[in-house]
Amino acid sequence: MKKKKLIIVICVAVIFAAVIGISVYSSRQKKVEVETVKAQVQEEMIAKVQATGEIKPKEYVEIQAEITGVITELFVEEGDQVTKGDILLKIDPMQTRTETLAQEAYLASTEADARNQKGQIKIQESTLDRDKALVESRNVELNNARENLRLSQRAFERKQQQFEDNLISRDSYENARKDLIVAQGNLTAAEAQVKQAEAQMESSRVALEQARSSYEGSLKRVAQQQALLERQHDLLSKTTIRSPLTGVITKLNVEAGERAVPGTLNNPSATLMEIADLSIIEAEVEVDETDIVDLKLDQEAEVIVDALRDTTLDGVVTEIGNSAIETQTEEAKDFKVVIQLSDPPEVLRPGLSCTGAITTSVRKDTLSIPIRALTIREYPVDDDGELVRAEEENGSDSKKSENENSPEQEKQEFEGVYKIVDGKAFFSPVETGIISETMIEITSGLEPDEEIIAGSFKVLRTLKDGDPVKKE
Repeated sequence: MKKKKLIIVICVAVIFAAVIGISVYSSRQKKVEVETVKAQVQEEMIAKVQATGEIKPKEYVEIQAEITGVITELFVEEGDQVTKGDILLKIDPMQTRTETLAQEAYLASTEADARNQKGQIKIQESTLDRDKALVESRNVELNNARENLRLSQRAFERKQQQFEDNLISRDSYENARKDLIVAQGNLTAAEAQVKQAEAQMESSRVALEQARSSYEGSLKRVAQQQALLERQHDLLSKTTIRSPLTGVITKLNVEAGERAVPGTLNNPSATLMEIADLSIIEAEVEVDETDIVDLKLDQEAEVIVDALRDTTLDGVVTEIGNSAIETQTEEAKDFKVVIQLSDPPEVLRPGLSCTGAITTSVRKDTLSIPIRALTIREYPVDDDGELVRAEEENGSDSKKSENENSPEQEKQEFEGVYKIVDGKAFFSPVETGIISETMIEITSGLEPDEEIIAGSFKVLRTLKDGDPVKKE
């Protein structure tokens, strides 16, 4: 009896396992519904880079005061057309004018001092010339004293010889000796006078050099005061602010009676008004770092202004930023790109939001597929970098042994599409080119009119090689 029950239990288990196996097998054979498309040759394919930004004039200035003062007169209103050189406003000049007058007086005083120093130079030059003449006169007297001494010496020697020969009296001899002594004294006095005259001349020369040095210093002080006076005149002229360009007053931040303060960094309140030349309008957009490498100068672009939805404006790229725009976060970097509009409408205003589409590439007769048909899969690769499928890995004993020796085989991501072969999906790598709004260029891996799986997204995300599929 127990043996019979055991046989029954075994039979039930076998039947149950068979049912489960059949259901699993049938589930594995259930076909996945997919959307399909054919690779087609496009007559023209255009790749564009999209970016957002705002409208700005090519040339504009923010007017800021350079002096502090109350605005006494304001000659413009927001929206007014102005010409370069027109008076925009005036600032109270009282304080600046008085400082200018004080500086003019100080300059006049410094110039008078310089004139006095110049007069001292002339006096010292005259004194030096007089001392030079005195030195020359003393040298003449010294030469005369030397000659007199020579003559007195010879006369004394002659008188001495005559006195020794008893030819003359002692009085004559004594007179000759006295004359010699006088001549020696005169020579000593002449030498002292020459030295005194030379010392006086040297003193005059030093005084002249000092006068000239003082005069040079006074000239430098005059130049310094002239520069300060020019600065004061410049500040006085800046009490009247004129337009630096021809354009339109696009922003006016002040009224007559308010106080103007000098413009400083990061002080927006110092901006009195903004003037823009609206004859040349640009769209300044921010392009993502992944797209900036595709941009070049003079590329064509289309700009759509949010306020003018029904109008597309043509333009060209005129400026590409070399460095990323600085931000406070560590998000993806953006680069500034400027698009100059070809024919901007008059209603366009600075600050309007816009979207730019820059044409980076145009291809003729190119093979393409919808972007949604392209997917990325990771597969093992062989030594040559070629994709190795699961069935290829296990297709021979040699490959099995290789897998056993390298359990962690190198893998690589491939871009590709799924083709349908005998009712099953198989991944096929492709090489891609430019991308338009909805299509992507295929440079290799597909042939024209070749059918591939294009959706749905949920299916493509989970599809594997060998999965049975059917067209929707």
